[in-house]
Amino acid sequence: MAIDMTSVSLKQLILDRRTCYQFSDLKSYPVTDENIYDCLEAARWAPNHKLTQPWRFWIVDGKSKRALADIYAENRALKKAEKHSDSYQELYLKAVDKFMAIPKVVLVGQVINKNPVVQKEDYAACACAIQNFQLMAWSLNMGVQWSTGPIINDQRTYNYLDQDSTQLELIGALYLGHRKQGCQGLNSKRNALKECVTHLK
Repeated sequence: MAIDMTSVSLKQLILDRRTCYQFSDLKSYPVTDENIYDCLEAARWAPNHKLTQPWRFWIVDGKSKRALADIYAENRALKKAEKHSDSYQELYLKAVDKFMAIPKVVLVGQVINKNPVVQKEDYAACACAIQNFQLMAWSLNMGVQWSTGPIINDQRTYNYLDQDSTQLELIGALYLGHRKQGCQGLNSKRNALKECVTHLK
């Protein structure tokens, strides 16, 4: 779907976008494959030095979502309770429900280059790709939370994806869904430009 974009509307899109923690019900507001691929198409056109294209994406659905929900829930529950305790089980089940309620999950990985300079450049490229993903999602009335929680550091996640953690690093889980009113919270301020810009003449 073509959308006319001016410099004013682009700036407004950037200013409006926020991290979204609350999503509309998936049954009433489904996230289609077309929605996700529109976001991924935007992501892959991010700038990347020497065209390394270091990003990799996994769309988590169906059985894979349930499998990753277990990893997610165990990590969350273990932060507050000992395994096999009553409180652990309660926290675990609550976390499973929370993960399964997220309309769509996309994992983002970075191919690891042995050159530390290139590796740093590639992380910046992946961050740009995620920003593109988020902006496209927002233009489609969807919000995204870029999570760097324990699920992306758990070896079981790498095993499930059949990935070698010495060759690829997971850098984010993108939680995606149609925006619920007020999903972006109140943290919408930025410091004034004068606080971060020095104009050299």
